[in-house]
Amino acid sequence: MGINGSPRKNGNSEILLTKALECLPCDTEQINLREYRILRCLACDVCGKTKDTDESIPCRLQKKDDAVELWEKIVKANGLIIATPVYFGLPTPLLVDFLNRTRYLRHQNFRLINKVFGVIAISARRTGGNETTIFSTWYPLIRNAMIPVGNGDKSCQFGVVGWAGARGEILEDEWAITQARDLAERVYDLCRVIEAGIAALNWKNPLRFDYTSGTMREWELGYEEKCKERCAQNIKGGRGHGE
Repeated sequence: MGINGSPRKNGNSEILLTKALECLPCDTEQINLREYRILRCLACDVCGKTKDTDESIPCRLQKKDDAVELWEKIVKANGLIIATPVYFGLPTPLLVDFLNRTRYLRHQNFRLINKVFGVIAISARRTGGNETTIFSTWYPLIRNAMIPVGNGDKSCQFGVVGWAGARGEILEDEWAITQARDLAERVYDLCRVIEAGIAALNWKNPLRFDYTSGTMREWELGYEEKCKERCAQNIKGGRGHGE
């Protein structure tokens, strides 16, 4: 699945994302976020599931925008290719708002776990903040337990670095088009490997989100003693401390 974070219709991000998806031997879909209503996270802290019963609950904005509709599409996809123009060294506000809202999926026990993704970033200058934009796009997705990839052996970059300003100018950047296709192939190949591994191992998602994990509250609830007990059990069973 391709996700275009540009607010501009038929812009360079949309063009290059289309080029990337066209080379894949599988069903693809391109989502242009500008066509959907995506509200900003309210930081209401009522997100994904209840804190006491672990029961899944809807986002408070569910009936006010299109985010939930898009989430369900993304959860069903094997991998994502995300394209965005560079806005002052960062992804577009449209894409940032969308990525922030995936916190909901993380809280519902990491529903995006092991999905592969790659990022395309296009700036008007070759050193216009492409890599900072790529990394900024990575961070919320890595927190969702997703897997980032670069664009393979031709350049071993973190993602696609496009150089274009005016609409359609990206078509003159043949290197960017090559990178985009390589990135798409990397996403596709790793998706196949992961899918085969899940089938072979009958793998199930082991991750469970805990609202207290990694907080001071966790220590107040006796986590330190539980951790010591678990480590002692591992050592007794012949497993290394780091395991």
